[in-house]
Amino acid sequence: MDFVATDRKLFFSKNDPKDPRLGDLVKTEAEGCDVAVIGYPDDEGIRVNGGREGARLGPHEIRHWLYRTTPHARRPMKAFADLGNLDVRGTLEERLERARESAQGLMKRGLQILSLGGGNDYAYADGMAFLQAYAGKKPLVINIDAHLDVRDLSKGITSGTPFYRLLESKVEFQFVEIGIQGQCNSAHHWDYVESKGGKIIALEEVLDSGRSLADYTVDILGESILRKRPTYVALDIDSLAWPYAIGSSASWPLGLEPTQLWSLLQLFFKRLDVRAFGIYEVSPPLDVSGGTAKLAAQFSHGFLHHV
Repeated sequence: MDFVATDRKLFFSKNDPKDPRLGDLVKTEAEGCDVAVIGYPDDEGIRVNGGREGARLGPHEIRHWLYRTTPHARRPMKAFADLGNLDVRGTLEERLERARESAQGLMKRGLQILSLGGGNDYAYADGMAFLQAYAGKKPLVINIDAHLDVRDLSKGITSGTPFYRLLESKVEFQFVEIGIQGQCNSAHHWDYVESKGGKIIALEEVLDSGRSLADYTVDILGESILRKRPTYVALDIDSLAWPYAIGSSASWPLGLEPTQLWSLLQLFFKRLDVRAFGIYEVSPPLDVSGGTAKLAAQFSHGFLHHV
């Protein structure tokens, strides 16, 4: 695989068997594990798309906090291996293709993927790997994001193109976008998603409904959306309100709240067969006291402990 080993200094330990941390328990080989943690230290796609840089440092900072967390006292944790960061040599297109090949190989071995970005352009690599690994099984792709990210390729590959590329791939899948914000997306892009059969749940709809995010999502999509089947969940951290996601290149003051999103993710983790979970666009240089990276680490912790 095209990965560079994670700095072992990130594998935090208190050297106390009565107080273990995830840094004590992480493996570096996938054999015998359920989940593979991989990182994408690359934000070229964000820069090309006109966003603020810094997400290339996201995988390091998320790991910094994740490996300081304690295994849940009452929930079993999946065995997991940290396989390192993608080697970011070459062009962006070449890097995305190597990421796709590596992620697909891991999924074909039966591993679930926890990927840490990095730009949202890597949602294409993870998503295409997922679709190819689970082709023919009616896979589901869920994007939780402020942006639809279906810009065409007229300006090249960017952080705004991943789901356009997936929808144009001709691979059959069900597609849902959640948390989409009206001020961030054109009518053209909205129409494009719907023309491809995608379902959009806008932030404004949820807020106006007075319902919880999880309840509203089930009401709109129906119980059938939650039947057990292979699922890829992409989480762009800018879907969260700016006070919770200061360390993002594009968050707005109005957005999802962490408790809302936690409940929705737990619903997905319990009811669906989530084979890949990607967290993108955490930008430590824009953060305050590591808050956004800590939030990403908590969501990662929740994924490792879902049953």
